[in-house]
Amino acid sequence: MKSQKYFYKLFFSFLIVILSFYFLFSNFVLAQTNLPLIVYPARQFLELNPGEKTSIVVNFINQAKEPISGYVKVVDFIVRDSQGTPELIENTFEAPEKYAASSWFKTDLDRVTLPANNEKVTIQTQISVPKNANPGGKYVAIYFQAQPSQFNNASTNNQYEAGTGIAPRLASLIYIKVKGPIKESAFVTKFKSKQSFFEYGPIEVETEILNQGNYHIAPKGEITLTNMLGKVVDKSLLKETNIFPETTRTSSNYLGKKWMIGKYRLSLAATYGEKNNVLNAFYEVWVFPWKIATIIILTLIIVILIIRHFYISYLIKEKMLEQELKKEREEIEELKKALKKKNE
Repeated sequence: MKSQKYFYKLFFSFLIVILSFYFLFSNFVLAQTNLPLIVYPARQFLELNPGEKTSIVVNFINQAKEPISGYVKVVDFIVRDSQGTPELIENTFEAPEKYAASSWFKTDLDRVTLPANNEKVTIQTQISVPKNANPGGKYVAIYFQAQPSQFNNASTNNQYEAGTGIAPRLASLIYIKVKGPIKESAFVTKFKSKQSFFEYGPIEVETEILNQGNYHIAPKGEITLTNMLGKVVDKSLLKETNIFPETTRTSSNYLGKKWMIGKYRLSLAATYGEKNNVLNAFYEVWVFPWKIATIIILTLIIVILIIRHFYISYLIKEKMLEQELKKEREEIEELKKALKKKNE
């Protein structure tokens, strides 16, 4: 019995210790992953000639009450998904050569401590463009990585959104355009709704554009909704976002109002690049509130049947009255004739 009590006591003690460690660790992770860091500018756009040298600055600010130490690194980045998410490439050899330029950068610091209470640390970076650099887009990120003792690295991966205020890695993205003959080529790979028949509006249309050039583009344009008579019902601007080379970008627009009936045409008209190349597409949909229409039609049928019933009943009664009157007239005539004979 004593051994059993001892076992229970030991088990509960062990459980309390485990839970204590769990809550302490959870609080530690929460505190560490919420350190408020800011980078600016979040994005920089440069146009450089082959052989040109220049410099840029990136500023990191620590809003926490304690200093944060870490290192600064320059890496290439690419975009693979249709949402425009930058993917940092740690290994230079894995970066696509035609878009890589991290080797052109030299920073004055590689390890820094960010002072507390909104103090700023400025990273000066020198850029030397090779004389044989190919024209087109080059994409580089300069990021600050906190030391593991100050930031939890468990959730760290290679995908980051530039300029987000709180992250284990805080990156400033550098978009470089090496001057020269730039290839501009893009296509609308998808322009359609999830369905071709809608019961109610508005109509959601999805646009996907593929950039086959060697520099990122940001198409500008609008989507127009017209009815069967060609009258414009609604317009919506295409979301202006960067589409990286050899990548698609998807966006959604909503057009029209709730109550619509008939066939509608969605038309895309957009331009991109320095030469304002044109992008066009169209898609047709039907909108019909069939449930409401069914209820209305059934209601009308019922009303018509009721009216018809009462009308027929009225006609039958009228006919019966006429027959009764006719019979009474005949009886009166017979009585007249009988009286006449009697008087004679």
